[in-house]
Amino acid sequence: MNARLQPLPFSLGVLALALASTGLALPQEAPSIATVRPATEGNRAPYEVAFTADGALALVTEYDEGALALIDRATGKVLRHVPTGGQEPTGVAVASDAKLALVTNSFSGSLAFVDLQAFKTETLRLPGMPWDVVLSPDGKTAYVSVSQLDQVAVIDVDRRQVVARVPTGRRPRALAITPDGRVVVTANMTEGSVTFIDTASRASVGKGPTPAVNLRGVAVYPNGRLAYCVGQRAQNERPTEVPLGIWSNQSFHVVPNGGRNGLDNIWLDLVGNEVSDPDSVVFDPQGRRAFITCSGSHALNVVPLRGSLELKVVSGVGAYPRGLAFTPDGKEVWVANNLGNDLAVVDPETLRVTRRISLGPTARKDPHLAGRFLFNSATIVKGGQFSCNSCHPDGTTDGISWKFTHVPDALGREITRNVRSLRGEIGDTGPFRWTGHDTALEAFVQHETVGLLQSPKMEEAQFRQIADYIRSLPLPPNPHRQEDGSFTDTAKQGKLLFEGKAGCVSCHAGPKAGGGRKVRVGTTPPGLELDVPHLAGVYDSYPYLHDGRAATLEEIFQRHNEEKLHGSAHTLTAEELKALLEYVREL
Repeated sequence: MNARLQPLPFSLGVLALALASTGLALPQEAPSIATVRPATEGNRAPYEVAFTADGALALVTEYDEGALALIDRATGKVLRHVPTGGQEPTGVAVASDAKLALVTNSFSGSLAFVDLQAFKTETLRLPGMPWDVVLSPDGKTAYVSVSQLDQVAVIDVDRRQVVARVPTGRRPRALAITPDGRVVVTANMTEGSVTFIDTASRASVGKGPTPAVNLRGVAVYPNGRLAYCVGQRAQNERPTEVPLGIWSNQSFHVVPNGGRNGLDNIWLDLVGNEVSDPDSVVFDPQGRRAFITCSGSHALNVVPLRGSLELKVVSGVGAYPRGLAFTPDGKEVWVANNLGNDLAVVDPETLRVTRRISLGPTARKDPHLAGRFLFNSATIVKGGQFSCNSCHPDGTTDGISWKFTHVPDALGREITRNVRSLRGEIGDTGPFRWTGHDTALEAFVQHETVGLLQSPKMEEAQFRQIADYIRSLPLPPNPHRQEDGSFTDTAKQGKLLFEGKAGCVSCHAGPKAGGGRKVRVGTTPPGLELDVPHLAGVYDSYPYLHDGRAATLEEIFQRHNEEKLHGSAHTLTAEELKALLEYVREL
């Protein structure tokens, strides 16, 4: 790739900003939901793709099976499924000698070292939802994004040991590394920024901000001074009257601490179609185009890196496409269809799917796959610009507060509502919403799809399918606890305060520490009570309070408890508050 490639001019971004300020958007009609279907008969959930240096072997992480599929590229035959020793594997990297693959087991919190000759796996404990992994050119060092701890872990591959941790922005996920191995970049999904890491010093050398969130994919130019990422920009400055324009799907050129960041961008909705929820991005070997999986639209989009802004789309590439990779010879791009149990092999010149490769039978069938598909599909939303997954990425939170207009409750049109995480098997934590407006999860889902999404007609069974999927979403192991899963000594002290002096348990009761009642804590007008949120997994659901005014748990009590209504937390000493909040983080 030519290292001197220049990013696209930012005039289109300025034009799009002008259109957005008027509330206008130019989306194309979304494809029918019937055009793409999930693999309900069994889904191994392919997530990310990598190739050996000679291109003979494809390696695909299987999110639902906890395995790594090894596929003969020439024949498309699945040679074997190697267990990764953990749950929900996402990222994969392979050494240049094709003897070792590294896989991130995101849910269970470990890094797998897969011997590609003996087909055996060792794991290194790495709590905090490790998401992606890249290898240095010599294969001796791995870099892993640890999403819940906001860091990149540096791993000595031979010693199987963490040798450094580099702070990043909030919730780093996708990684990329320059061909010379000198620079690693990470897309900080919730913060909406890109961190540039110098591998020699093992330190951040800059951060490039964007005006977006949900940065799920990133690529880096060979010079290491320019990155290309994809994300979604929230139009939350105005009430959500219609779903058109609530989210804008965009791509960005980013430099560390660059003044032009956020201007030099492409508003994909304006120049293309079927662009919802851009996910992974890779450059073609010639450096001419960026290939982007748009998971919400079940499509693959191709964006020129210079010259014409004409986007091309491969419609219906598969059910919920996420990862993708070029073959080393550049003749094929393989797309992992996460809910389709297959890979689409695309000719990068004709942009036609030349073959499909099934991952084969599964050990079990996901009973929630139908709801999971609807949750992640922009095709159920009027205009097709976003999905449920846009506000609740992978069931969590986008970290944004919105002025909702479709909920007729006491918060009205002007008081913003912080998006809450859906993880933690929340079915028994009703009522739902900050005001407790919906007593049942099915009612909440129906009001969202009909009111906010303005979805085309959906059947009652589909509301139940989405609600059942949400009920099934578990919390990952808490990375703040001890290795055996028990509370730290500080948290044990905090538990005594939680149940005693601080008086927290009077509202935050039950197995999930909350839900089931309404109170006022001084952050709303007099007389306006709010639903008590459950605290299980709260460490990973910032910002806090109903309007997201508190960036940290500490701020809730240090800056936003003027009326002293938040239990008796105001009576605690600084050390006691520290212990209390450590307990809350470990819930």
